[in-house]
Amino acid sequence: MEPGKRIGTFSALAAVILLAVVFLCRTFTPWADFYSLHIYPVLSGAVSLLSSLIPFSLEEILVVAASVYAVFCLIRIRKRWLSLISLILWITVWFYAGWGVNYFRSGIFVRAGEAPVRYEREPFLSFLTDYTASLESCLSAGKVPLEDRYAVEKDLKSFFSSLDKDWGLSTPKKWQHPKKLLFNRLYSAVGVSGFVGPFFNEIQVNGDVLPLQYAFTYAHELSHLMGVSSEAEANYWGFRSCAASSLPGVRLSAYQSLLPYVVSNARRVLPEEDYVQWLRSVPEEALEEMNAQSEYWNGLYSPFVGSVQDWIYNLYLKGNRISRGTADYSEVIRILMTLGMED
Repeated sequence: MEPGKRIGTFSALAAVILLAVVFLCRTFTPWADFYSLHIYPVLSGAVSLLSSLIPFSLEEILVVAASVYAVFCLIRIRKRWLSLISLILWITVWFYAGWGVNYFRSGIFVRAGEAPVRYEREPFLSFLTDYTASLESCLSAGKVPLEDRYAVEKDLKSFFSSLDKDWGLSTPKKWQHPKKLLFNRLYSAVGVSGFVGPFFNEIQVNGDVLPLQYAFTYAHELSHLMGVSSEAEANYWGFRSCAASSLPGVRLSAYQSLLPYVVSNARRVLPEEDYVQWLRSVPEEALEEMNAQSEYWNGLYSPFVGSVQDWIYNLYLKGNRISRGTADYSEVIRILMTLGMED
């Protein structure tokens, strides 16, 4: 066997062995929990420290470079088929070893030792009353300008650093800042406000995110970097961290950003009379802001590109044990109903 093919064969076999370990983590939750609690925090801290030396997104560069190389291998498939297989295998290994095993860890209810509550009319109406009162309180302070983003990051990192270890989240590092995106317009076209890169453990926040949305979006993505895989749980921690802030603009970001999820759940589960009565109690200013944000993002959205991205992402989530796919987002209300809006 030629030296090049021999190296390619060994490389592919090594990747297969490592993927077998990933499969065991997917099969045995305690293995995934061990990774999330003991391996991922060290690994992500080290990788993000190295990647922090570059101000722009290394994730995007990797994806572009891997795609170009894959096309090259396809063009010369007869000579490069082993290289293509090795590339796919190692990208998959890198994804799961760098972050993806978090998909297989115990969920937030297991870690909290609580069973998710079932819908009951009176407790839900009580939740709506408390939420609306807090939203109104944030608005009554006036629409203060959002504090500088460094202050926002410092404040939210302080919240995550103070969490009890039983939650099983990593501790944020001072060098983990959002990276500049190279293809920002594309993310707006598919409705992506931010994401965490699994290969270099980078936080990415869409540059088109509105000032009032920034704190919640950043906190959501920061929770992913801390080891949260569920979008619903990321929304929960995004809300919890912002709501606990001493910065008025950050607290308003929490309650305003949660409003679409509250409205959606209330419309779905409440009798129409209860829903209409509650909606009338919501400050008109908050509803106008919600609609304005929706119109803003709709103006940037590309229906065709967005629908393709939604379909792929939905399959991706379901393939990684987020069984409800993108519908998982609305589950944030169930978490809040079970664990509460505050400690």
